[in-house]
Amino acid sequence: MEIRENNIIFLLGAGCSKHAEIPISPDMVKEVQKLLKDDSEWKKYTNLYSYLRSSIEYSEGIFGNFGNTFNIERLLIIMSEIEKRDKNIIYPFIGSWNLRLAEVAGQNFEKITELKQLIKTKLLDWTNPKDLFTKAEYYKGFKNLHSEIGYSPLRIFSLNYDLCFEKAIGDDEVEQGFDPKSNEWQYSNFEEIRKSFCLYKLHGSINWYTDKHTGRLMLSNHPVTNPELIFGIDTKLKSTDPYFFYTSEFRKWLLHKDCKLIVAIGYSFADDYINDLISQSLINDKKRQLLIVMPINTDELESKKNTLATEQLNFKHDYNKHCNEQVHIHNQVAEKFLTNEMNAEFLTKNNYIKNDEEAPF
Repeated sequence: MEIRENNIIFLLGAGCSKHAEIPISPDMVKEVQKLLKDDSEWKKYTNLYSYLRSSIEYSEGIFGNFGNTFNIERLLIIMSEIEKRDKNIIYPFIGSWNLRLAEVAGQNFEKITELKQLIKTKLLDWTNPKDLFTKAEYYKGFKNLHSEIGYSPLRIFSLNYDLCFEKAIGDDEVEQGFDPKSNEWQYSNFEEIRKSFCLYKLHGSINWYTDKHTGRLMLSNHPVTNPELIFGIDTKLKSTDPYFFYTSEFRKWLLHKDCKLIVAIGYSFADDYINDLISQSLINDKKRQLLIVMPINTDELESKKNTLATEQLNFKHDYNKHCNEQVHIHNQVAEKFLTNEMNAEFLTKNNYIKNDEEAPF
């Protein structure tokens, strides 16, 4: 079966870049805890970290969410909210700050800001490993698929901050919306696509920065000290560009009449607004398929699919049965999938892409 233009949309999560030695959130948590224990610059924030983590896990447990609910992004968004203090939208409803928080965060909560900055600085190290070109070589699987199916552009929506995709594919072949001369982001660059790929980095990138004089979003050739990133699950949908534009594009192409397959690689389904858009897309077209590439125990495949369909993807109960027929899990790590398996034959042989037969003349 032929793969036609706009048939496929890709969504990349943290698991996609794991094999480029960019740690996923649980590994980042372990590293932070190691630094708090061993590094003199971090040690003074140990009590603050312990208080924040235990409070986050307690709040999740109240609603029955136990287990692996704590992650770096959750920590950063909580810190950002506390950092607002009396400017927080719910401040008028708070009788007083918790006494323990006041003890561990400092009189003006300055330790919150300091620890947050330490984590953000470390995040740049994590997402920009040495010799990235070699480690991200497997991303060229996208290039191979593009050569095979022949149409341009392939649309890649990424939730990652790293540079794996553009470095492996080549900046000249990837449209992100930045003017090649001024390095300024402009949505008009997406009006006439002349490149092989459109890359929409929904949560920002370690080489984006805001020009302090013009207030405009700019692209750097290298990671910057204070990059434009969005942290936190509830605040990732922003009304400013490029974030709003990218999210609008994600919705637009998910609902496009030619979209037959959504391929999610290394995505954990932890972002509600992303899940809602995917749900809307599948409900809108019952022939549209969702292929999830993730390593998982074979015995858990069916239960994992049911969980995604009923909980993370938020389908209505009367649609659960049909929805499960649209959701497929491919038990594979991203590196092996992109290197050995992602080709036109694989995507069509299992009826992941179902194009209507052309009507006779």
